[in-house]
This record gives sequence, C-alpha cells and structure tokens, in this order.
Amino acid sequence: MFTKFNYYWRLFATGLCFTLFGLGGIAIGFLLFPLIHLFSSNRVRAQRRCQYVVHRSFKLFVWTMKIAGVLTYKIEGVEFLEDDSSGIVVANHPSLIDVVFIVACIPNALCIVKKAAWSNPFMMGVMWATGYVSNDIPERMLEECIDRVQGDEKLVIFPEGTRTVPGRPMKLMRGAASIIVRSRTPFIPITITNNPTTLTKAEKWYQIPSKRMHLRMDVRAAIDPGPYIIEGESLSLASRRMNKMLREILVEGVERHERAH
Repeated sequence: MFTKFNYYWRLFATGLCFTLFGLGGIAIGFLLFPLIHLFSSNRVRAQRRCQYVVHRSFKLFVWTMKIAGVLTYKIEGVEFLEDDSSGIVVANHPSLIDVVFIVACIPNALCIVKKAAWSNPFMMGVMWATGYVSNDIPERMLEECIDRVQGDEKLVIFPEGTRTVPGRPMKLMRGAASIIVRSRTPFIPITITNNPTTLTKAEKWYQIPSKRMHLRMDVRAAIDPGPYIIEGESLSLASRRMNKMLREILVEGVERHERAH
C-alpha cells in the first residue's frame, strides 16, 4: 500500500513541479526580466543579472523537487562551477533536467538553446532576457559562442546535441570540440548519471520509475586544451581529436558511476 501511495505521490509531485516550472518561466520572463532590462545601464549587465536570476530559480527548483520527494541527488566538485570566471562546461545529457542541475550551480551560465525554445511561450522571455544562444544557424552559433567565452560567462554545452538514448553508445557532435579548439578556452567536464533512468529521450514526464530517481553529478577541474592542440594542424583534425578526448572523459565518468553503483 505504501509503495503504491509513494508512486502516485511522486507522479503528482512531478506534474506539479513541471507546472511550477512553466508558470515560473512565464512570470520571470514576462514580468521580472523586462524590469531588469529597463533599470539596467546596458544590455550586457541586464543579461548577466537575468542569468543570475535563472541560476537562483533553478537552485530553488532543485530544492523543490527534493523536498517533494521526486528525486535525490549528490553533486561532487561543485566548487569548480561557482566562481564568476569564464569558461566552457561540457556534460553528457541523460535526462531532461540535467541543465537545471548544472545552471543551479553556475551563477553566470550561458546556454545553447534549440530553436524551438525561442517560440515556446514558457521559455521565450527567458531566452531573450538572458542572451542565450540559438542553435538554428550552426556557424553563427559557433562564432557567437567563441566570442562570448572570452568574456565573463560559462558556456554550457551538451556535446551530444540532444539527450542520450538509453542503451545506445554516446555519440558526440563536433560543435563543442570546435569551440574549445578555436577559442582555446579551458573546459570543465561534468558526468551525470540517473538511477533509475527517467525523463530520457525515450520517456514522457509521467513515465516515472518505480522508485525515486537518484541523480549524481561529478564535476572535474578545468582542463587546458592548449597541450592537446598541435600548431599548424587543420581545424577539422584538431576538432576530431578533441571530440574523441571529450567522449573518452564522459564515457569513462559514466562507467565509473555505474561500477560504483
């Protein structure tokens, strides 16, 4: 009886959390963020303030999910994300809420967002106000990301481009590697695992597991790409080698989590 009650409570709490997330996105995007832009001295400062609001909001959302009994979590190495320095953050992408946990740890996160999010009424205000980057035109996206990681933002990238399909090998697109090689900016690897899996690319939000999900996120110290870039080498070859390195780091991290479990 208790097991059944717990399941239906988590189903209700999951739906409630998603509802709060959507309503919060509308309230922040269309009420608070316009005021921040109105009373900020310039657009860049306004975007940084809005990014910080998203950071605090996601932190609150993570706390809400935990208190509601939707999930538990453990984060190692969060200190590598909490300063205001610029850089690149790369992570595997097993579930829908990965970005929530990452941005909850980063006060100056710059995210790459799918084109569809810019027309989503729950998200479009947030996209505009924070200055997040659209992926609709890949080359323009790369140039903007390379330019902005030279400033004071941490660019968050999922090299897979979309959520991992359970049971399939991790496949990385070359965008993240190209940005790292061309900008020569240190990158922070993050490995995320969910047990049991939920909110994957193959599951709807209401297809919750029989027990609470436990999310584990391991953050490593920043890696300088300089020693791995050969002078005079073509961008294509350098990006391919960097992409292979990223995959090895992320896959090794996932496998280490699975062995520990």
